[in-house]
Amino acid sequence: MNSARIFWLDCHARSKKTARPDMMHRFAAFVLFVLSTTHVLAAPQEECVGRYRLTLPSEAEVAMTTAKAFTDGQVDPIRFADGMSAPLSSFAYNGVFHISRGLSQSVFDAKLKQAKDAAAASASSSDADERYTLVAAKDANTLAWKSAKNSGFYAYRNGTAVSFRTDPVPEERMSDVLANLSARADGEVPTAPGVCLPGLFVSGNRPDEFRNIGVTFRLKAHPDVLIFFHDLKVQKGQPQLTSRQKNEFVWTSEFGVGKAVKLHGVFPWRTIKLDGREGVGSFGTITRKNDTTDYGYLVTVQGDLDAPTDTPDLLLYVERNASASQGKTPVTADEIEKIGEEIAASIKRR
Repeated sequence: MNSARIFWLDCHARSKKTARPDMMHRFAAFVLFVLSTTHVLAAPQEECVGRYRLTLPSEAEVAMTTAKAFTDGQVDPIRFADGMSAPLSSFAYNGVFHISRGLSQSVFDAKLKQAKDAAAASASSSDADERYTLVAAKDANTLAWKSAKNSGFYAYRNGTAVSFRTDPVPEERMSDVLANLSARADGEVPTAPGVCLPGLFVSGNRPDEFRNIGVTFRLKAHPDVLIFFHDLKVQKGQPQLTSRQKNEFVWTSEFGVGKAVKLHGVFPWRTIKLDGREGVGSFGTITRKNDTTDYGYLVTVQGDLDAPTDTPDLLLYVERNASASQGKTPVTADEIEKIGEEIAASIKRR
């Protein structure tokens, strides 16, 4: 039982003889307000991103590919259910994924028929690179294909529509991803080795060809709180920024969070650990382009291409976006910083 509840019961018992009824009612209303608005008293949600797990402070929505982007294409294809864009998100693991819960079975079936017709029509193309051949699949809700340039598949798993494309590599990579693909509920963290994407899990502990998985969450109780976690496998030729350099680059250029960011503290760069690895953390006040202010908490950890085990770049970014609060009172600067610190402490290799 939490301390606020114990305190209320104690005061309630003592007040039976000493407090007026109206005072008791006001106090009870105050405690209920505190319990309903304080994020630390909410039930946490376990999640996984890439090859990592983390704990969110309360139930969260995850941004996924929109139905429009899945069927027809769309600018900023990864969004929340109300249309709010999540431009930092990326779903790339040995290929590129589109993942949507917005498609009905009938719409997905129509997409499959369209793909089958396109494959059949490509057989008459004089350009070998434009010809697509269908690959045998185990169930009717899956269509796999290959060409001289690339391969991929469409699949429907428990209401989740998936498309996958990889190029230019042998068909075996596509077949391996498809064979090990399963649906995953929000808050479900598999115990088997593998890679987590929104709504999906690809089992296995094979070395990853590449992994660029960034997922954006939004707290349901506080829709102004956005949480982004990025697991990026280090590749040859990739810019090797230190944790400090990456932290500075995110604030000044990469994310485009506003027209100005003022970092807090005389020495704003702090040593923060993610999964026991030392990185750099910072906290700042963001001035938006319309001159409103918000807050952001950022941790960056440099990967190591030469490490004997997979050691990726990691990034955690927790932001308050007051304009997305949906009429609720936005969290404070202190609350955003606390949320960021708690999530950072929870991140572990799965």
